[in-house]
Amino acid sequence: MTEEFKELCFLARLDPEDESLIHLEKDFQKILEYVKHIEEIDTSSITEDYTEEDTLNIFREDIPEPTLPIEKIAQNAPDWESGHFVVPGVIEQEN
Repeated sequence: MTEEFKELCFLARLDPEDESLIHLEKDFQKILEYVKHIEEIDTSSITEDYTEEDTLNIFREDIPEPTLPIEKIAQNAPDWESGHFVVPGVIEQEN
């Protein structure tokens, strides 16, 4: 186990000895190898003359439009009650 992986586990609050993390170290090493490969690319011919003014505003104009009627929205809801979507709870409460 590499020191880099141990440090990564420490930062992520993971136990580096956990059996389920065996593949994680291999994936981590592959990522580092890929980054090293990218660092080898020659970028000396690329100029840094990019500015925000070179970009176009691709957003549409914000024009208010009528919304869908509540009845139409309710038709798409799996469960609807008193004008609201009803969703199952995701947090269990302790009794």
